[in-house]
Formats: sequence, structure tokens, C-alpha cells
Amino acid sequence: MAPPPPAIELGNLKLPPTLLEYRDRAPKGAAHLVELAGLLEAKGAPQRALLAWERVLDTVPADDRQRHLASAAIRRLRPTLPAWNTDRTAALAITLHAAARKKSLNAVTTCLEKIASDLEHASAGILKVTSSVTTSSKRSQTTNPAAIDLWISGRTKKSSTTAVHSCTPASTPTLRDDLLKTLYALIHDQLAPAPVHTPPAPTEGAAEPLEWVAGQITRACWQDLGSRLNLPPAKHD
Repeated sequence: MAPPPPAIELGNLKLPPTLLEYRDRAPKGAAHLVELAGLLEAKGAPQRALLAWERVLDTVPADDRQRHLASAAIRRLRPTLPAWNTDRTAALAITLHAAARKKSLNAVTTCLEKIASDLEHASAGILKVTSSVTTSSKRSQTTNPAAIDLWISGRTKKSSTTAVHSCTPASTPTLRDDLLKTLYALIHDQLAPAPVHTPPAPTEGAAEPLEWVAGQITRACWQDLGSRLNLPPAKHD
């Protein structure tokens, strides 16, 4: 008869956790982190449980079931906990940029301002998110008049930026979702090269883009995004 598996060590639950808590458990795999998260919830340690669930998404290879469990738990737990960062002056500033044709500027401006607020909330106070909308260049308007160019930058003009992605909303009612999906793709591409974590899953099949963003991008990833975008642009020889 095989011996029972060793009990999972929970550690000292009285110590304040770090944002990268349980990353050292990565060699034990996703199944270990899923079990750890469940035990932490049962022990009445929801903040630590949330961190363990986040590690399932951003630290280890996980199958679809494990990622689904983690995403659902994150959406369930995060609203019940205080923001990770409550000092707004310490938040990492990023700006959502859009370039659109004149006739859609008002709609895009209103929509992007709301998305900026939503993403700031999703980051648990780690980011300070603002928006900026300008008129598309004449060249862009000639190529595809309805296209909206999107990119994300850091705090200053000298900060790093993401690549530019474009979307062409099918109609005004789909504008929010189209902008969100494009911004999520920008965030995914910005985080994907990082060797320290697993990038967020693509949005294929996401019924509610904001819920997908909230459930797939961990707080550690939000911090990584803000830190990367506030570095000076890389110099090329």
C-alpha cells in the first residue's frame, strides 16, 4: 500500500505575504498550488489563498481545468479583499492611448476613460490608469477610416510603450468590448516575453472581456506591466 502524500505545509499564516508569495512552490506544479489555495481558504486566509490561485495562472504550466478554477476563484475572492496598494501616490502610472477619426472621438474618449477606471480597479490599486485620445493621422484614415489605433505607455513621454494594435468596431454597442479585447492583447504581448511568469491566456471565446481581464491578469502581472512601461525605451545600436 502506497504511503499517503505528505501534508502541504502552509507556513506562518500570521506573517504578511508578499505580492509574489508562493512563487517558490512553482516546482511542485499547478496541482500543488490548487490544493494549497483550497487549504488556505479553508483556514480563513483569503489573501494568501488569492495569491496561491494567482500563482496557478502566472507561475506554472496549468491545464484548462486548473486555469478555470483559478480564474473563477480570483474573480470571487478579489472583490472581498482590500486593494493591494492603498497609497495612490505609490501606484505605477500608465496611459491608454487611442487615435480615432474625428466623428468617433467623443464615443472613444468616453469609453476609454471608463476602461481606464475599470483596469485601475482590476489592478487592486497597483496601477494609476489614465487615457488619452487623439485624431488619427490622415494616412491611417485613408488606409482604414473606421480603425482605432491603441497603445499603452508609461508615465512620461520618455517611458516605454507597447506596440500599436488596431481594431475596427462593428458598431457603437461593441466599442467597449472591442477596445478591451485589443488592450488585453497589448497587455498579453507586453508580458509574454517575460521569463518570470506565464503570460495571460488569449481572449478567444471570452464572453465578457472585463471579467476575463479581471480573472486572467494577476496583481503581480499588473505590477510587472507598470514597471516595464515606466522603464526608458531600450536603445538599439
